[in-house]
Amino acid sequence: MVHLSTPAKDTGVFSTEEVHPRRHRPSNLTRNRLPTQPLHAPPNVAAGFKQLHLSRAGPLRANLVGSDITKDSFTVTVETWGDGILYSATGTWIEHKAGARDCHFGQFDTAEVQPDARATPQEVEARISFPADVQRWKPHQRPPHVVCWLNRLDLAHEPGRNFRIAAHATRITDKGFTAHLDTWGNTRMAGAAMCWIAFPRGKKGVATGSFSTSDVRLWSKPRAENSGIVRFADVGQQFGVVPTVLVALNGFDIRGMRI
Repeated sequence: MVHLSTPAKDTGVFSTEEVHPRRHRPSNLTRNRLPTQPLHAPPNVAAGFKQLHLSRAGPLRANLVGSDITKDSFTVTVETWGDGILYSATGTWIEHKAGARDCHFGQFDTAEVQPDARATPQEVEARISFPADVQRWKPHQRPPHVVCWLNRLDLAHEPGRNFRIAAHATRITDKGFTAHLDTWGNTRMAGAAMCWIAFPRGKKGVATGSFSTSDVRLWSKPRAENSGIVRFADVGQQFGVVPTVLVALNGFDIRGMRI
């Protein structure tokens, strides 16, 4: 997601290394207080993981939480639990004023869906309805954009299993969309969560898109670094100034421990 830079602090990045700078010393919980742009009321905040350094010697467990939101700041927490080992993590966050009618944030968690209501044990989905007061997304207009960021994951550690997860949205209309948290192959997902950000198509000064390793290489040829060029013109957007670019994870496919 991209939007024009402004003097106010309405986006940011938080790294656990700002609090615990040594990566080789894992920490179960890291917390910090972050400033936002001053507003008359506490804003809405969405956040997702941008980077994770987890040990595959245990389950892949990480949780990113924003809490205690006030008119000018909020608390960010990155944590793991049980046998999870987290060396470092980085999160991206964005806020908008409460009551904004042309943008909405939300959260979807697999815990909200009962096991017997799931599509399959590996595919968890639910229908999300936009708030009734979001009136700018009219039926005759194109459906809004929906951006999905992973902010919690719990993937089982077992010999021979890989770590795979994907957060995405389908069947987007002016009324809502279907949120997905899926895995595949031999991965076993104990739980996961994502934030979602919805805004109208054609919104001035805003563009969105995704980048995948499959855009630049074959799945069967993994490599440590994967990069590509994103051109804003390809998504029908031009900026008069250098924009802010926000990046967060919506999926990965990582090899686990071998048998």
